Amino acid sequence: MEDVVVSAVHGAMGTLLAKLAALLTDKYKLAKEAKGQIMFLKAELESMYAFLKKMSSMKNPDKQDEWWAKEVRELSYDIEDSVNEFMLCVDRKSSSKPHGFKGFMERSMHLLTTINTRLKITKEFEDLKTRVMEVSQRRMRYKVDDVVSKPNNITIDRNLLAIHVETTGLVGIDGPRDELIHLMDEEGGVPAHELKVFSIVGFGGLGKTTLANEIYRKLKGQFHCQAFVSVSQKPNIRKILRTILSEVGFRAHEDTNIETWDKSEFISELKTFLLDKRYFIVIDDIWDASAWDIIRCAFPESRNGSRIITTTRIETVGRACCTNHSEYVYKMKQLSDHDSKSLFFKRIFGS
Repeated sequence: MEDVVVSAVHGAMGTLLAKLAALLTDKYKLAKEAKGQIMFLKAELESMYAFLKKMSSMKNPDKQDEWWAKEVRELSYDIEDSVNEFMLCVDRKSSSKPHGFKGFMERSMHLLTTINTRLKITKEFEDLKTRVMEVSQRRMRYKVDDVVSKPNNITIDRNLLAIHVETTGLVGIDGPRDELIHLMDEEGGVPAHELKVFSIVGFGGLGKTTLANEIYRKLKGQFHCQAFVSVSQKPNIRKILRTILSEVGFRAHEDTNIETWDKSEFISELKTFLLDKRYFIVIDDIWDASAWDIIRCAFPESRNGSRIITTTRIETVGRACCTNHSEYVYKMKQLSDHDSKSLFFKRIFGS
């Protein structure tokens, strides 16, 4: 009974993938073009199979997810029917044949029909490949995977709260903000027209994101374009680069589908777009220097006075962001006694 349930959920995917692998063996003597199409189908269907498995473990899947899963299952049955028909045809024509003149005639006819069969299956797999691509593109358009991977429980994003906190509710932010703004403006170790990277360092809860956001609010009007993105412990680099590209004002051509871009394409496009602009970017909550090393590649070192602020809990990461300029690493301090009292009274009495 369990096997029936699994089949109903996953369609024909389990057996279909095994059959596609078998078609790639020497037994079926497929043309190179047909083999390429089968390899493409196999790779796409493996991804869809993983989606169906993920769907089967969800308690309350979204209606859009269920619809797409149904489409994938029906597609798997159609492809399996075509594969079964071809395999039976080849196996039947490979059975023993009589000897002599009659056998010669039958072998000759078998050769002709086999060629026709293989041409037919090449065309059929080409059509199936088109269908699979259409289903995959539909998933990309409606972002089904994003919906499936969304957790059921709601977590509070502290960085999001810090970004949208009201300025009037902040205590002890003016001093650090003005100090960093002055550091960003002065010549120091790097001329004002060169790109400068600053890092705000401190353990969780000290207000790194809040400070970076205050500087961002105050200065962003002085730059051609700006962006504020969060990295986190498990960064999705491609998503981060795409967000930056969107926030700085990039607009893709109508015939360009950026959904299919990889990290290198986003980096290249960002670098080109920002080359002649004065930009201000905040990269919040970096946990690993390797993440910064990749993101950093997207920012051209043009002589337009651009600025980047990073925030991190880890001092070594902060220093890595600022390369050889340790003076650009700002260590967060705890509130003074006066600011602590002000914060206490504000929270308790509202003033």
